[in-house]
Amino acid sequence: MKDCNIDNEKMLISEPLWQLYQDVYFYPFMSISHYFNGAIISLWNEHGDILSFDKNKQIKKRNIKTLSRLHTPIKYLYGGNYDMSYRELSISVNVSLPFAQKLSQRFNQRAFYFIVNGNITLYNSKNLKQFYTFEDTLPRRIKRVDLPALNSAQL
Repeated sequence: MKDCNIDNEKMLISEPLWQLYQDVYFYPFMSISHYFNGAIISLWNEHGDILSFDKNKQIKKRNIKTLSRLHTPIKYLYGGNYDMSYRELSISVNVSLPFAQKLSQRFNQRAFYFIVNGNITLYNSKNLKQFYTFEDTLPRRIKRVDLPALNSAQL
């Protein structure tokens, strides 16, 4: 996913890519009650580019170091497609919307999810005026499946 998926004048994410972000499901590592408020931001695949396992590991390490300064609990989960054959390691942190936007930008992510009482809104990291509020609440977007051995989110 290259920069042609963004309208640079308005910093809008293209409709096909925006639709992909809306087709998300989550695979939490803890009880879902830990994820009902805060931001969900990917730790992998900066700028929407599918990267190697090693590169994603390096990015994750750098981002976790940044998060360690927040003094707020970090909860891990995967964000991916319905069957989790595409999944990105992500974090959930209970922060404000403006701070979530800053983190998402710092992590070089195009979009992030913001959860309030289990209600999910997808935001463009560069333009909060581009957003999508899900009809489904978080519990309906949870997938507890056997994770496939192959993950198409990494080269």
